[in-house]
Amino acid sequence: MELKDRLKQARKHANLTQSELAERAGIKQASISEIERGLTRTSGYLVKLATILGVNPVWLSEGIGSMLSGDQSNVELGPPITTAARRIDIMGTAQMGPDGHWVGLEDAGGWVETWSRDTDAYALLLRGDSMAPAIRSGWVAVCEPNHRLVPGEYVMVTTVDEQSMVKELLFQNDEGVSLMSINSAYERVTIPWTQIQTIHYVGAILGPSKVLGRI
Repeated sequence: MELKDRLKQARKHANLTQSELAERAGIKQASISEIERGLTRTSGYLVKLATILGVNPVWLSEGIGSMLSGDQSNVELGPPITTAARRIDIMGTAQMGPDGHWVGLEDAGGWVETWSRDTDAYALLLRGDSMAPAIRSGWVAVCEPNHRLVPGEYVMVTTVDEQSMVKELLFQNDEGVSLMSINSAYERVTIPWTQIQTIHYVGAILGPSKVLGRI
């Protein structure tokens, strides 16, 4: 079964139209259509699509294993969010480079209000188009250093040679982490723990309209 067929099957399983899936993923419907017509055979946001569709990301991207990972009948809903949104300051600007890495610029100022239990949470204003269309220039990443790492979701990684990047976490083991680039122009990478300075969970990606205060 090819990628185009796997995505169609997963989308029907989730009972979503192409438009609904694209809206939830924050991408264009044309991107979904291209995959399902076989025009695109790889994509930097397949892990995100798999998470939305509730299927095994390895099965969706590689065709390995079963569509559903684990017994979904045992999945329990988490507790409702009862805490109020709080202010998280934007600590700086991340200028995204053409190679998928970013460099820090001056303090951006301003803040966002969102839900986070991490007292050390911080936000970065993202500039550049290297992560489009999933994350666009002017959007804000909220990072939670104390949150556990979750496969299929975004992480902010800084290596020991001071290279920083936002990637989708595929998996982690005793040796290191496997990461998928958000932009399909860049390949999957594996980084050993010895080369990682920090890796922080990205709790939210917020649009420019959520930025409060002067930036």
